[in-house]
Amino acid sequence: MHLKSKHSADRQGGKPGQPVSGKDLGNFTGFAHSRMSAHLHAARAGYSTATYNPISAFLPGRLFTWIVQVAKYWFKQKHAFRDYTTHNKRTGIYPMDDRAKISLAGDWGTGTDEAKKVALAMEKSQPDFTIHLGDVYYVGDNNEVRENFLGEKTSPYAPVKWPMGAAGSFALNGNHEMYAEGNGYWRLVLPRMGLKERGSEWGRGQWASFFCLENKHWRIIGLDTGYNSTRFDWAKVPLLRRSKLLRKTTLFKPKCNIPDPLLAWLKSSVNPDGDKRGLILLSHHGPYSAFEGWYQIPAKQLAKLIHRPVIWFWGHEHRLAIYDKFSVKEGIEANGRCIGHGGMPVERGQTPDILDCRWLAWDNRRYPSDEKVDVGYNGYANLSFNGPALHIAYYDLNHSLLLTEDWHIDIESGALQQPDLKKELDDPSLHFREA
Repeated sequence: MHLKSKHSADRQGGKPGQPVSGKDLGNFTGFAHSRMSAHLHAARAGYSTATYNPISAFLPGRLFTWIVQVAKYWFKQKHAFRDYTTHNKRTGIYPMDDRAKISLAGDWGTGTDEAKKVALAMEKSQPDFTIHLGDVYYVGDNNEVRENFLGEKTSPYAPVKWPMGAAGSFALNGNHEMYAEGNGYWRLVLPRMGLKERGSEWGRGQWASFFCLENKHWRIIGLDTGYNSTRFDWAKVPLLRRSKLLRKTTLFKPKCNIPDPLLAWLKSSVNPDGDKRGLILLSHHGPYSAFEGWYQIPAKQLAKLIHRPVIWFWGHEHRLAIYDKFSVKEGIEANGRCIGHGGMPVERGQTPDILDCRWLAWDNRRYPSDEKVDVGYNGYANLSFNGPALHIAYYDLNHSLLLTEDWHIDIESGALQQPDLKKELDDPSLHFREA
């Protein structure tokens, strides 16, 4: 049962003209990760048109409302997958200065007060680009996108706006966007992303759900693992969640395979093996985890096109976790960084039990909330490029620095120097493996 915080109760009984808060973290805890469950939560919330009342979702009178909301998507067509072969849409490859900063956040689109704090902290970092790794909740429908990503008020709650970088912003596709067949994502989010003109509120548009930012030393490649991710995931069923077999298998879960047009673009337009620049991959789903499900198929697909180690950032799993270099069988070798802690309640209290992929750091601190929910700290990451050097800083929503790491790429040999990972915050619940 969700316990309403004081500010949630005040919001519901507030007077006209009084300041309103964002949604509570508790509205996003305790539901199974599936298309049907997401629609159930969206229906009970009135698709961001009314005040949340989680208990009402299970009352008989709400059943018809839920069925109607879900039924809308039985007859809607999945949004067509776009690529850059469309006339006059260029290549999806964008230039980036040799000195540049990128702020990354995953699973941010909740509209909570904590998501707003993350956005403000990202803005404080003054990034050139911001990139969302996917998931606008509950199902990424039009009203949810408008209120939880674009900052447009559609309910009694305060809307939350994604922070644009000075030069632009990009957004990846997640499974929750695809629960509404991707329509809110392609029709509302992407037209406001892309490179930004001076004085404009939003970007000039991001045509496809994948892209590449590049300079002389680095290439940042955004991938779409969300388009094929809506199949039921049996490893998310509460009674089965601790099964290592289910978490690691490629069966009984979404494939999350990268669509063929994206792979063709990666091979012909980006050609990652064509030079020795450092490669940074971004996606919603990750290939491995010490805590939860593995989505290995994209790593196996990429191994046919990329033949050197990469740095890979992903979301989907609502926590901060840093991994040593690892590859799934027949997969690309990747230094994994899970940063799915942008806006959803951060999962904590669970000890990593899959030892195949060696963790280097993970955050298990408890966030002091008035909602009486046991969750961790939301946060984000900053990537600062300076020629061949890359500095990565991991912050929480209060802009407290947790971890840093420094990389260096040799563009003559393609050698990626292993990171000098440092723990910056002295807290025993921020787990750190000494070298």
